[in-house]
Amino acid sequence: MTDPLAPLRAKFLARVTEDLARLRAPETSTKDRHFVVHRLAGSAGIFGYAQVTDLARDLDDLLLDQGHAPPEAFAPLIAALEGLGR
Repeated sequence: MTDPLAPLRAKFLARVTEDLARLRAPETSTKDRHFVVHRLAGSAGIFGYAQVTDLARDLDDLLLDQGHAPPEAFAPLIAALEGLGR
């Protein structure tokens, strides 16, 4: 039996590479970082990446509450995203 989500999961993982670049780049605006985080919070769990969803959701809440987050706040999410490629 084939996985009906396989093509969408492949697209998601390809986009993760772009998302990582945006999250790592110091010139990425807070608004753009928040967009990436919010999208990951909503989509990662669909493909079975619950840890990414949880980390992104927590960071999304922080960004909503405070309007910004220090660079180190993104480190756990970045590490989890890097782990998806393994």
